Amino acid sequence: MFRQILDDRSSIRLLNIYKGLPITHETKLVAVGNSDIQVPGNRSHIACLYYQGESFLQSSALPNIVRSTVKSLNLAQDYAILTDFEVAGPMIGKREQIRVEPDDTLIASIQFRGSAFEFMGSLADVSVSGVSLLFEDFLFPTRLVQPGTEFQMSLSIPDFVARKMKKIPPRTGSDVRKFPAPVRPYSANGQEGHIVIKAGGRVVSIRPEADSKRYRMSAQVFFKDLSRMVILQYISHRQAEIINDLRILSEDLYNRKDFLR
Repeated sequence: MFRQILDDRSSIRLLNIYKGLPITHETKLVAVGNSDIQVPGNRSHIACLYYQGESFLQSSALPNIVRSTVKSLNLAQDYAILTDFEVAGPMIGKREQIRVEPDDTLIASIQFRGSAFEFMGSLADVSVSGVSLLFEDFLFPTRLVQPGTEFQMSLSIPDFVARKMKKIPPRTGSDVRKFPAPVRPYSANGQEGHIVIKAGGRVVSIRPEADSKRYRMSAQVFFKDLSRMVILQYISHRQAEIINDLRILSEDLYNRKDFLR
């Protein structure tokens, strides 16, 4: 099938998930071997392949998304040799909204319907309509929680607007108009520089994390009004940070390329 894609000069897309953010690159095959293929890539995607050791392949000529392993990289000519092809999981490539992973540990407090207790989990990733949370296995109420279980969530995230406002020097003078401070989600328990947002949600899936003694809970959440605005702002900020992180990784990799040959 790859040989047909090569002969037809059909496009193929490289897909990697870096810190929750989909990183894609449209390219074309330049060579097909008995068990591998050669594909050009841009520097950011080559960096993804180097640090992750795999990539997912999408094409209209492929019946499924295909997972591949990086066999070798040529940094001088910006191409990769991929091998060990297998059909990817059903959810790869089907995210409709951007999810980002936090840079720091962010804690969510969850109260499941039917429970008087709150359970603390760390944020694994977040989108405008979903979250994934990690719970220590000995603390997670497996008998209480199943797909469809509803809950209320409080999540503390960095308040980037407040941080930017602190960096702006105050203006003085009689011509300065005074406006009321914007109303923002708030909790007396929130850390300085953080903002606490609340949302209802519904559990979608629960699975044990391999070798970590934790459960990963994925859920649909319903951010409303100001909370939705704040989470959109957080996602946008993290997206910019993640792209910049990848740029730095790429520059570092190519600065070391003479030592990696």
